[in-house]
Amino acid sequence: MDEEQVLATYEGIARVTRQMLAAARGDDWDRLIALEQDCNTRFAWLYTHPNAQPLSLEFGRRKAELIRGVLEDDAHIRLLVQPWLVRLGALIGNTQRQKQLNTAYQSGA
Repeated sequence: MDEEQVLATYEGIARVTRQMLAAARGDDWDRLIALEQDCNTRFAWLYTHPNAQPLSLEFGRRKAELIRGVLEDDAHIRLLVQPWLVRLGALIGNTQRQKQLNTAYQSGA
């Protein structure tokens, strides 16, 4: 794989993480999940296509810049998703407690 392919893949990942951030800001959780799967596929492609060529300084600079942007977006996404996950956990916990109560009262009736 050459430098252009690698950078194009990282640019695609950066574009997708920006879209993920927009989805999280808009509470569009279904879109966020779909975009996360797209991002995972792109990362998997990088892992399965290692670069065996010597890399230029400009390549390293640009790759690092893209990775920093992805990490910044990821940090913002996590801040937006965390409260949603807490609410979801509470809902799941309430549902499980409700099932336990129903089971307890049904068996005692």
